[in-house]
Amino acid sequence: MKTILSDKILVSIIVCCYNENDYIDSCLGSLVNQNGIQGKFEILVIDGMSTDGTREKIQKMLRQYPEIKFFDNPAQVKPPAINIGFRNAAGTYIAICDAHTIYAEDYIIGCIRLLNKYPDVNCVGGPIVSIGKTNFGKANAIAMSSKIGVGNAKHRFPDYEGYAEMACFPVFRRNVLDTVGYYDEYFIINHDDEYCFRLRKAGGRVFLSPSVKSYYYVRNSIAKLFKQYFSYGYWQIAFLKKHKEPISIRQLIPFTFFLVLLLLIIVSLVISKPIVGIFLPTIYFIVLITAAIPVVFKEGIKVAINFPIAVFILHFSYAAGFVNGLFKFRKKQFT
Repeated sequence: MKTILSDKILVSIIVCCYNENDYIDSCLGSLVNQNGIQGKFEILVIDGMSTDGTREKIQKMLRQYPEIKFFDNPAQVKPPAINIGFRNAAGTYIAICDAHTIYAEDYIIGCIRLLNKYPDVNCVGGPIVSIGKTNFGKANAIAMSSKIGVGNAKHRFPDYEGYAEMACFPVFRRNVLDTVGYYDEYFIINHDDEYCFRLRKAGGRVFLSPSVKSYYYVRNSIAKLFKQYFSYGYWQIAFLKKHKEPISIRQLIPFTFFLVLLLLIIVSLVISKPIVGIFLPTIYFIVLITAAIPVVFKEGIKVAINFPIAVFILHFSYAAGFVNGLFKFRKKQFT
């Protein structure tokens, strides 16, 4: 297939990591073996002072692959790491990649082709293909790729193609630095959402295509999933305080649902009619169990049993984090 790119194109791939010993080899291996990139490319690995052997693995790959450059991130969180990458990137295109992910061998060139195909687009990526290792992890992967689990989050649907709110592992035109600037380092969570929101507010567009694939390893335990989505809900309050509007109504639904549920339970106790309090949660759990039926035939009973649990954790932990953020961010002022 004839490429549409010239030999002079340089791509900077930013990889942010912290304690990714289990994943860093496969991630960097998938990136150094990208096909179809005409001309030079660089991989900027920004590590948050890992203590689990990640740094040693990166150092070993540095000796093997001259494309890899290594930077320290004393802040240990992702937004400063991305900004370190931005400041050191020499590419016409800049990709931001997660170390918890494997990228198809044509991911980068596929993204560049999309940017050339859609000149009105400033950011491209592919919908996430979620992978779980345990029975709960597999159930979580299905939940995080379904409407019942994540609503209309298009970047979570592996077959989606079209315009979207954000891309999880985005490839930008370099001029995004002139129009949007750098990541807001205050947002240690929800930073990708916040950056793409500012991009769209500035007139930019985000496009996703399943022609470019990445494989993301989801959390494999209830505790890790709860912590992840609690933090998403928590930091959504900071986003709302800064921008005065949500990215999507979807992000208000978990809090609203559980607030209504709680109010109905209180009313049922006041008026001594238990049916008022149990009706909504009963319907909710019936819906979750019904949604698990197809999972039985696709993945087996052990994964299907975990599916309603995974969906509930997605919803409840996000709502709990949202409530916590209402109190913690109440005095925070944004300019």
